[in-house]
This record gives sequence, structure tokens and C-alpha cells, in this order.
Amino acid sequence: MALTSFEEQEINEIKSWWSENYKTIIAVLILALAGSWGWHYWQAHQVNKAQAMSTEYDNIILSNHSVDIKNAEIDIFVKDNSKTAYATLALLEKAKVATEAKDYSLAATALQQAIQESPDEILASLAAIRLANVQIQLKDTDAALATLNQVKDPTWEARKLLLIGDIQATKGDKTAAQTSYEQAQKNSTPLEQQWLQVRLNNL
Repeated sequence: MALTSFEEQEINEIKSWWSENYKTIIAVLILALAGSWGWHYWQAHQVNKAQAMSTEYDNIILSNHSVDIKNAEIDIFVKDNSKTAYATLALLEKAKVATEAKDYSLAATALQQAIQESPDEILASLAAIRLANVQIQLKDTDAALATLNQVKDPTWEARKLLLIGDIQATKGDKTAAQTSYEQAQKNSTPLEQQWLQVRLNNL
């Protein structure tokens, strides 16, 4: 079937447009495909990196090495994986072992580093709560109060107020301690409520 002059004109215009723009279109398609491939590659790389980090973390924490060797391994691990949850967890483990050995100075140093390494407020707040506990053991209640100000995640609010109340009670300010304990009761777990009630009864 013969084409009309109008159809022939349309075809010629399409051919002309394609001739002028096909390089750009192909380039855009290549970039789109490359971008999609790059995104999937990056995601796969991140997953592989997280898996490798998890494995290395487990190998260090579950090893039978001496405390000194394990602490050295943790220090290297933290340096290589800075600002990650695993780095923070490794430092929390280091602090836990130090606390159990009553090496509160080492525990405090590890926990201060854990706060700096934490990638989010949840882990940073947990590290701050533990650091405040250690500082209380070191009889440095002013430092403990300053540390508790770094607890930002609401998950730890009751524990934060409980510790503040403990410090206030130690300083002899029973009225302030009672207020802190009562505020803590509002969002505390059943176990925390038991601790708080005992403290209130002992004021």
C-alpha cells in the first residue's frame, strides 16, 4: 500500500529526529543500566561487608584468647570498622569484662569510646548509661550526672532517672531523689519498678 505524502513526511521527520538524537538516547540507556548495576553492586558489597564484619566480631568475642589479646584485637577491629554498631558492641564487651574485673578505669575509657563510635542514639545512650554506672563506682558522681545528660534515646529514660535519683540520694538530697524515682516509675519496666519502689522505701 502506497504511503500518503503526509505519512511519508512523518516517517522522514522520525528518521531525521532519530538521526539527530540516537546517540543521546543510547548514552542515557547505557547510563541508566550502569546506574542500576552500580546500585545493585553497591548493595551486594554492603551486605558482604556486614557479613564479614559480623563474622570477625564473633571470632573476636567468642575466642578463648586472654583478656589482653582480646582487648588488642578489639582495638584493631574498632579502628578498622569505626562508627559502626559492631565497633560499639565490641567496646561494650571490652567494658563489661573490665567491669567484672573491677578495672573501672579501663571500663570507663572503653565506654567513652563506645559513645563516640555509636552510629545511633540507642547504642550511644546504652553506652552512656553503663559509663555513668562505672563513674558511680569510681565515686565521680558529677561526671556521672554529666554523662547521663548524653542519654537521648527514650528507651533508657527510666534507667537514666533511676541513676540520677541514686546520685541525688548519695548526695543526701532525698527530695530530689524521690522526684527522680517517681518520674522514672512512669515509663519503667516491672523489674525497674521494683528497684524504684525499694529505693523510695529506703529514702
